[in-house]
Amino acid sequence: MSRILFKVKDFASLQGCYDYLKQQGLKEKHLHVVSNKQGKILRRGLNSANFWYKTNVLNGALKGFSIGLLLGLMVSYSLLKMQALDGLYGAFGFICTAIVLTGFGTWMGGLLGLESINHKLKPFHGKIDNGNHLLMIDLKEYDVEAYTRKISQRFPSLELLSVDIETVIPFEFMKTTH
Repeated sequence: MSRILFKVKDFASLQGCYDYLKQQGLKEKHLHVVSNKQGKILRRGLNSANFWYKTNVLNGALKGFSIGLLLGLMVSYSLLKMQALDGLYGAFGFICTAIVLTGFGTWMGGLLGLESINHKLKPFHGKIDNGNHLLMIDLKEYDVEAYTRKISQRFPSLELLSVDIETVIPFEFMKTTH
């Protein structure tokens, strides 16, 4: 899926566009609003982007997994070659050490990612700080141009920021806030 991103200045335009897209057949799980006024967004029945979208938790966990796996294999191999524990460190110790360090790397990467802004949204985060809202719309690749044109014609106050934001959310339950 592709994601298009619009900057919206006021709630009326945001609500109008959101309702229009739902009438066009898009589901709530394909519409996300990033705003400093999350409570107001939820009270209006809009799908506020949750922390899976706003933070780097998944990206950080994936990087942590990679680093943890590499480190786990290196440490395990080193302990095996050093004849650690007077030769009692064998295949089972190798596997356990690799699993523990991979798990630790994944956990640590996820925690660090949770504390940082989504790297794909970071260039646009200043617009949120200025009181604007970001409307993210998940679409199939072949629908991007048609929806971009429809939205721009019907809602000229919305500013198209990007058509190449890509965030992988692996499970359905992670896609909605309400």
